[in-house]
Amino acid sequence: MDENKLIININIGERIYPISIDRQDSKREELLRKASDSINDTLLQFKKRGYKNKDNQDYLAMTLIMYAVKLMENEEKEEISPIINELKKINFTLEEVIDKE
Repeated sequence: MDENKLIININIGERIYPISIDRQDSKREELLRKASDSINDTLLQFKKRGYKNKDNQDYLAMTLIMYAVKLMENEEKEEISPIINELKKINFTLEEVIDKE
């Protein structure tokens, strides 16, 4: 194994997943652990809702769908943001021209 790599164990849905990261990348480790905690919290919320005939796989799938939708919503916001910024610049320029007349 590469000496620059570190294996951390992440627990998701009562299973352990070993993940390899760069030893120096403490930010990545922190993000992975926070993500694991967030996923487990969401799984627990789904379990507490008392859906009938559901197992851990169903709860994991529901959690994955929820996170995927949030990701897509954020990506859409980021795609629109440059357009909005450009429109603001154009609007500012137009206001300057109008004010001069």
